[in-house]
Amino acid sequence: MATSHHASKDTHRSTHTSAPQRKCAVTGQVTEKSGLIRFVVSPDGQLVADLNEKLGGRGAYVSANRQCLQKAVSANKFGRYLKQTVSISDDFLDQLEDRLAEHLISRLSLMRKAGMLVTGGGKLRSGQTALAGLLIGDDASPREARQLIGVCQPDWVETNVPAVWLGRISGSFSVAYAGVTRSAAPPQQRMEALLRVDLMRWRGVANGENTT
Repeated sequence: MATSHHASKDTHRSTHTSAPQRKCAVTGQVTEKSGLIRFVVSPDGQLVADLNEKLGGRGAYVSANRQCLQKAVSANKFGRYLKQTVSISDDFLDQLEDRLAEHLISRLSLMRKAGMLVTGGGKLRSGQTALAGLLIGDDASPREARQLIGVCQPDWVETNVPAVWLGRISGSFSVAYAGVTRSAAPPQQRMEALLRVDLMRWRGVANGENTT
């Protein structure tokens, strides 16, 4: 679950442009595109999640929420919205959850290679790196986590991230903490924003709720 700290910093770092919006094919609500997932139909008629939004063809946006997606599948919302017969596997949502997890892990790995992600509580406790965000593993000590938050003072915190994921990108079995470094450079800020979108979408599909 994500929590925010120091809202004034978040406001200072946000842009003044309006975020792109799309309408959810299930609820009919118009909301920020970042809270939705785009789906298209492959040439062989299979429903595909277009996570990078680069696939051609008519697309359907649905809220990144497991209950909403389940309704879209069970009520044939995809077929009606896309105006064609759509083939959907029985374990489609589980596969989507796995894809979102791998997408998130790849993002974290890329950020670590770019020097934007610092892993390990020891490095973070030094306080020498200003953090935009802090990822806390699901095996972390609550007491230690609170202390680390106090030391690092991140703008936002994401708890219960699978520690094996953080370990995987670090070459270890399990890592309890990873910090997203703060930067004023637009490319780094965009990467941070994409990470938070990945986290939100994965949570929504995995837990059945949107945690923005």
